[in-house]
Amino acid sequence: MGPVTFPEYAEVVKADAGERMNGLSHSERQALRDTLQACGTQPHRLLQVLRAWQSQAGWVSPSAMAEVAQALAVPLGQVQAVVAFYAFLHDRPQGRWRVRFSDHITDRMAGSPALVAQMLARLGVGLGELSAEGRATVGLTSCIGMGDQGPAMLVNERAMGRLTPERIDQVCELILSDTPMAAWPRDGWVVDDLVRRADVLLRASWAPGAALRAAVARGPQAMLDELKRAQLRGRGGAGFTTAVKWEAAREAPGDFRCIVCNADEGEPGTFKDRVLLHSHASRVIEGMAIAAHVVGASRGFIYLRGEYTNLLPGLEAELQRARQAGLLGRGILGVSGFDFDIEVHVGAGAYICGEETALLESLEGKPGRPRIRPPFPVTQGYLGRPTVVNNVETLCKVLPIALEGGERFAGLGTRQSTGTKLLSVSGDVARPGTYEYPFGVTIAQVLADAGGTGAQAVQVSGPAGVCVAASEFERRIAFEDVPTAGAFM
Repeated sequence: MGPVTFPEYAEVVKADAGERMNGLSHSERQALRDTLQACGTQPHRLLQVLRAWQSQAGWVSPSAMAEVAQALAVPLGQVQAVVAFYAFLHDRPQGRWRVRFSDHITDRMAGSPALVAQMLARLGVGLGELSAEGRATVGLTSCIGMGDQGPAMLVNERAMGRLTPERIDQVCELILSDTPMAAWPRDGWVVDDLVRRADVLLRASWAPGAALRAAVARGPQAMLDELKRAQLRGRGGAGFTTAVKWEAAREAPGDFRCIVCNADEGEPGTFKDRVLLHSHASRVIEGMAIAAHVVGASRGFIYLRGEYTNLLPGLEAELQRARQAGLLGRGILGVSGFDFDIEVHVGAGAYICGEETALLESLEGKPGRPRIRPPFPVTQGYLGRPTVVNNVETLCKVLPIALEGGERFAGLGTRQSTGTKLLSVSGDVARPGTYEYPFGVTIAQVLADAGGTGAQAVQVSGPAGVCVAASEFERRIAFEDVPTAGAFM
């Protein structure tokens, strides 16, 4: 059965809340059963079930929560807690058109407050309110990974950038006429990579599967040794040594191990992982497969932030291509026992899920709250099993090490920060976008390349990072000086 139609949904919105408590309609109950069948009824599938259902019904009613709790055999309180925790899940009716403006400093600098006011006036609705006919809800959200193409917003969780007063008027007309999103002008959804400077990773043209074949030819221990020579450190911000993490998971007791790609790029001002997932997803997948070979993992997840759902079809297509090429599945590359596959798990708007233990909680169908450590994920991670959690960029950096060796990788950058780093450059610059440099590049050099003449300060690594004044622009991007997950505003 297909999604709930607009007329049915309008009636839901208009219905008395007390009557809705009495249960789902027959068509809603059948649609929910179809959703459960498609998503699975294991407890750890809870978040995916709720996301899929809300995409049809527009919200998660108390009756739907009760049905889901019964079907997944989880406490109703857990379902309620999950709905309450994630910003993109709703326990009250929302508009058929859910608009969320990115309320980030670079969006504000580009004029987003005036655009928000323009849409509210045009649609006749207050901020965060449901319009009288149940058509639209307009609100604010945190950075959506579009800092290089702002002002930006999400429409039903699909990103739209480069907003102007003219585009806002156009979107309002489409909403007021209930034009299906499939019929909206395609140019409104274009998200460009804007790669301004490419180095080892973004400039390379490796053949798909070449790095995995090289890693398999080396063998798990030899590949681990190359990672140690490379001194690869995590690119998600913490800078933990990748080889140490992989080795700990490999040596942990148990016969089930998991590789998780942390694609919940939520740090304000960061968007370089969006570029990798859009144009280099095959490298992310291959890096995960190499990790699985070294660690001995059989299951993988890409945890994709809810703001990046427009990337989901491309990711699914790349995963299917990898399976067809023998790079995922059973007996990968003809190696008996090398069985590994990947599933995409989509988040629902929770910045904290970028923290690895909060991410694992979310993968298990719970609110994404950080765990107390120890134990660490490498010994007790997903479902209590040894788990490696790596950032998107980190997994991509494994490929040149597999192909060219650790010493060559370590020859770039600095002694404590080897290789290259992707920077998401935005704000008051002429050329915002993604820049790749060897570690050790000065802030002054990045500004010069990006057209940041006259900049008075640079915020590196979001609100939890460091604000660098003009007098310190000779400082270097490196773990030993100015570390960053990638944000450069």
